[in-house]
Amino acid sequence: MENAVISPRRNSRRRMGAIGAALLILTGLIAIQTVPEFILFRERLVLNILELESSIDLRPIDLSTHDGLTLRSWYHAPAPGKPVIVYFPGRMGDLIRKPAHLFELAEEGYGLMLAGYRGFGGNPGRPSEQMLYRDAATLLSAVTAEGLAPDGIVLYGYSMGTGIASYVATQARPRALILEAPFTSFPAAVRKQAPSVPIWLVRSRFDTVSRISSIDVPILLLAGEEDRITPPDFAKALAAMNEGFSKLEVFPGANHVNMIRHGALDTISGFLINLAGAAEPEQAEEVAERELTPGLIPAVLEE
Repeated sequence: MENAVISPRRNSRRRMGAIGAALLILTGLIAIQTVPEFILFRERLVLNILELESSIDLRPIDLSTHDGLTLRSWYHAPAPGKPVIVYFPGRMGDLIRKPAHLFELAEEGYGLMLAGYRGFGGNPGRPSEQMLYRDAATLLSAVTAEGLAPDGIVLYGYSMGTGIASYVATQARPRALILEAPFTSFPAAVRKQAPSVPIWLVRSRFDTVSRISSIDVPILLLAGEEDRITPPDFAKALAAMNEGFSKLEVFPGANHVNMIRHGALDTISGFLINLAGAAEPEQAEEVAERELTPGLIPAVLEE
């Protein structure tokens, strides 16, 4: 039997088909990696700290990460007896404009730690959910080791930052947790904003709903009635999962970015005042003992 002869044209078509299939697979892999990053991280503000319209002093805190980066956050020392508010911003990384109300609280004696993310605000690196968690753990460990919050911390997350703040709250013992414009999880938020995107493409989780019930400190949930990005149903669902510790405030007429103008600052201030009144004398010592340590970081983050 004679050997079949494969024409050069047929061989060329096979090669082109193989190349096309490889490109499709590569495109799929790229899509899997970039869908959450495109939604979460496509806009990153780089704001100069000199834009701050406040008399409070902020000093840089430079931290070395496990992978050799140096990330800058900003710190304002508290008055005696006041906690430090550790703020995790939204997906734009805005540490100046959006949290301007925190500078008013700082003028009342509260400390501030404005968490700088990798890849944001001039910091090096590429952001991802797991790396943001790990960097937050490093930051909180430094706060404890350097004695920057002698009277404890209050964790505060806005939008994307609520996922990071809720994670840290399960790893440390803050005095309280504040979640402004939270979502239950990132896939749920994607489903609201882009229902045509297959959920299996979304790798980032920021799964606050899975951990909210295990947080046993006072929780303040802030939602805007007109918020179309993280609708108030998210905050209501989170509050329902931890009724014993949660306080929910939904602000009529407020959207995703303007809750403070609709009364949220007064709510936050009152929450902090009540927190101080309810604090037990030994609480600061308990906080110091239970702040983040390397042993509290989940094993998945230590790989």
